[in-house]
Amino acid sequence: MADSRTEQILQAIVTALDADGKPAGVTVNRSRRQAVEASELPMFSVYPLREDIQRATENRRSPLVSRSLLFRIRCRAAGQDEALDPLRQWAVAALHGDPSLDGLALEILEDSTEWVPADASEGDYSIAEMNFNVRYTTARGDLTKAA
Repeated sequence: MADSRTEQILQAIVTALDADGKPAGVTVNRSRRQAVEASELPMFSVYPLREDIQRATENRRSPLVSRSLLFRIRCRAAGQDEALDPLRQWAVAALHGDPSLDGLALEILEDSTEWVPADASEGDYSIAEMNFNVRYTTARGDLTKAA
């Protein structure tokens, strides 16, 4: 079975983050849960949070649906919060370099960033969780077909 447009978009985000120009030593994965060793830092983890769907037109029989995918980029870096700044800058620049993700998306919007308190961190490093929305369309009833 072919990947859904949602999965294609998430994979394109991973590719954009892992491109030339990224901060030195950054690893990128497509995983919500990732055991982390200090030697793997800095790191981006990309995963979906929520997807909202609505008709693309007022026509009840519209063959298209409009989708808004809320996804997270979890940035991890050794050190204090300021160590996350280059990662955040790269994430924003990488995703806005081609906001269509090579034709998969209509737009990408930065939503929010939350710095995870040190006592909630999974290890001896800092975490910033960046949320983005990506809008795209699919055929109604088929997550694999572009609209």
